[in-house]
Amino acid sequence: MPPPNLGRFPGGPQGMAQFGNPHQQQLQHHAQNLGSSNLAPPALGGHPSFGIPNSNVNLFAPTASNNAGFGNGFGGATAASGGTGLGSHAAQMGFAHGAALQRQEANGAAALGPLEGKTMAKGRIRDVWRSNLAQEMSVLRSLVEQYPYVSMDTEFPGIVARPMGAFTTKADYHYQTLRCNVDLLKMIQLGVTLFSAEGEVPPPHPNDTSSVNSSTYNNNLIPCPCTWQFNFRFSLTEDMYAQDSIDLLQKSGIDFQQHEKNGIDPLEFGSYLISSGLVLMDDVRWISFHSGYDFGYLVKIMLCKPLPEDESGFRKLLDIFFPSIYDIKYLMKHASRNHIGHLSPQASQVISNLGQKSALQDIADELGVKRIGPQHQAGSDSLVTGRVFWEMRRVVFDGKIDDERYLGQIWGFNGIGLPASLAAAAAAAAQHNQSSHGLNGAHSSNGAGPSTPGTNHAGLSHTPGPHGPGIGGGSGPLTPGGGGGVFGGFQFGK
Repeated sequence: MPPPNLGRFPGGPQGMAQFGNPHQQQLQHHAQNLGSSNLAPPALGGHPSFGIPNSNVNLFAPTASNNAGFGNGFGGATAASGGTGLGSHAAQMGFAHGAALQRQEANGAAALGPLEGKTMAKGRIRDVWRSNLAQEMSVLRSLVEQYPYVSMDTEFPGIVARPMGAFTTKADYHYQTLRCNVDLLKMIQLGVTLFSAEGEVPPPHPNDTSSVNSSTYNNNLIPCPCTWQFNFRFSLTEDMYAQDSIDLLQKSGIDFQQHEKNGIDPLEFGSYLISSGLVLMDDVRWISFHSGYDFGYLVKIMLCKPLPEDESGFRKLLDIFFPSIYDIKYLMKHASRNHIGHLSPQASQVISNLGQKSALQDIADELGVKRIGPQHQAGSDSLVTGRVFWEMRRVVFDGKIDDERYLGQIWGFNGIGLPASLAAAAAAAAQHNQSSHGLNGAHSSNGAGPSTPGTNHAGLSHTPGPHGPGIGGGSGPLTPGGGGGVFGGFQFGK
């Protein structure tokens, strides 16, 4: 599907302008009829807040004016006169209790901040399905220039195959594993969170000067999201997956029936993404965590063809589509080794406390970043990824990350190479400690180092279908039809 003919930051859909706003016309028609009918406007219970925009009157507060309003509107009885129904003493006590609960919830959300309040968080992470894809991509397109830092996470159906053959480096093995799995499988979710250059997310209620191109958000009908969770079409009866990965995603709350019924066509999303201003731009910085697979799936849906056969070809595509990438795992692993100057006591303590732990949640806990939403859903994970990056930059890197050293590095791949001034220092350090660790963990003499996502051996691949003896067990490299290894029972739709 060719991408829509749109500029980087168009003013949104203009085709509907000729039709005007039918809802506005209908309201004006009602107003004219009301003015010419000599009818008094309806009495809505005598309550002072009815019909008054932005009224601050609390409907549940047991004040004299409110009681009188309810009494006059519902039978002329008040609490003081021992009325019945909504004017009774029991009803008024219930209203007072409701008001107290509302104040308590509002005060709690305000104390936590706009991102941590449960009610606000629910509105700030926007689920995107096939029906609202165009609208939400228009909002993203209008925001990215002001919020050019994009934190990202994907959910995909695990690892179902391992490559066979001889590999020169661990990084080569990891890329071939990535390539065969990305080519075989489909992405389930993509989470995207926008940040400004100062680490701020878009406000929940943009003012008139905001760049948000959506009347829904500008009118404050619903909060503007800071995180978008794209849900793709995926079928448990037709598509390939690893069973343990699906079990984990289902426990995290992913509804695969909804994905099959209302999920986004990945190729349609790819056409929107190419024209969104999020990709192909040097000034848009993508923030990720151990993100080879994440970018692999995104490149695949934009190219509409299999990934390149070697890592160098894949690197060239990354440089085109995603010129500026930060990988948090790479940053944290190399903070103490490559940091210019001495680490602050706080940074040293963080790195010491983490030790060998390197999961995203471990880093978030150590930096005091609170999660919003369920873990292992792409929206929540992308928001945590972004907030960890900004906190890491402040605590570990003293507010400044050296782009010459870290930009473009992805954990588990071969390094893209250091400038000459830094390459000499790296060579001297390697000679000093006699270590064969690569710049991004791609090489290791003791067999340690980064692994592909997932903790299972190659024989754990599964998809729906009959499972014969020995399926799911054994060891050895796997690719579809490769022989010499054990596969899951793959089955496609009938």
